[in-house]
Amino acid sequence: MDLVTETFLWLVVRTIVNNMLDVTTLRLALGVVSVVVLGLFYLAVFRPTRSPFAMWWSIALLSTSASSLLFLLNGSVVQGIANPLGSIVSVIGAVSVWFATRRLRGLRPLPVVLWSACGAVGIVALLEDPAHNVWAGNGLLLWVMAVAFCLAAWDLWQAWRARRGVFDSLHDGEARMALLVASLAASLLAVFYVLRWALFAFTGQGSDIFHTLAGTGSTTLVLLVSLVAVTFSVASLGYDEQTQELRRRIARDELTGLLSRAAFLEGAQKILKQGSNQDGGTALVIADLDYFKRINDTYGHATGDGVLEAFGTAVEESVTHGEIAGRLGGEEFGIVLRHGTRAEITERLEAVSERFTLLCDERGVPLSTVSYGATFMRRDLTLSQLLGRADEAMYSAKENGRDQVVVDVYDD
Repeated sequence: MDLVTETFLWLVVRTIVNNMLDVTTLRLALGVVSVVVLGLFYLAVFRPTRSPFAMWWSIALLSTSASSLLFLLNGSVVQGIANPLGSIVSVIGAVSVWFATRRLRGLRPLPVVLWSACGAVGIVALLEDPAHNVWAGNGLLLWVMAVAFCLAAWDLWQAWRARRGVFDSLHDGEARMALLVASLAASLLAVFYVLRWALFAFTGQGSDIFHTLAGTGSTTLVLLVSLVAVTFSVASLGYDEQTQELRRRIARDELTGLLSRAAFLEGAQKILKQGSNQDGGTALVIADLDYFKRINDTYGHATGDGVLEAFGTAVEESVTHGEIAGRLGGEEFGIVLRHGTRAEITERLEAVSERFTLLCDERGVPLSTVSYGATFMRRDLTLSQLLGRADEAMYSAKENGRDQVVVDVYDD
């Protein structure tokens, strides 16, 4: 691309941004859209769910609308008051977005950060003659917003990554997709504000490149598009946060905290269909506590429940990202372990038994040994066939003296 062509494209971009995108109109549109989206979001999501995540997003929407309207007063007799207030409200909006994403990860908001950022931006803005300088305090404001959006993007990606490794019996694919969309949008917003701050700091607000790429018109348009795009994802996440406890109760065994039988079988089927077993290292395990009925008959069912809880804890501590474990019924458990040879699978299951022994001793409940049967998953066998192989291997372990691991071996 020659210099003439580059210059022509640059002039086209400047013309579109500077002339076609009227700043006042865009700000008014952003304020109106924010109010409408806030009303719909409040009535459809926050009011019925009352989730903390939805609350912080509602505050972010309200702040976006208020700051847009306050900045519309630039050039009026009240600019000296409206401009710093607009900057402070912008900080509240950006930090509220971060607080909303923290709630998705179960983390508490940090009010001291919010008030400190608001105070600092407000003081700097007042010191830079806001009555005559529409950019008063914007250096610090843009830095705070860039940091807040970067932290929000980080939390969203972490929440998405964590959700990918957790099986949900109610098929939370919609929530995962919403997290992905929100993560991408937050990342783009973070990159834009980092760029905006860098251009403001190193080229100044009067430079052509800042005005073209990161000026008020461009920023308002980016915020407007992001607001509309992300809010639909946020609505799904608000409902998802509120219903997580219900899904947990359905998908989890109440006593051990492991997956229920139905949830485990569905998760194992999902892993089988994904073809993650192509390396031959994904094992389906059936574990059965030895002489458990004798414990129940001798010590009572409350003590038996304590033994089951201890084993559930030992198993839960052993599974890693992408692996699942569930209680199939009574004293029988199912486990899917990834990426291991026969010796490695055996070693991991023996480590579970060792941890189980320690937990029984710590909790003062009778010790029960465990018999394990394992088979490597492969897609030319159905889940029912694989369960049958693992079950046969488990009974072989019992017939050979119990308290051991038997891995099913078959010819390819």
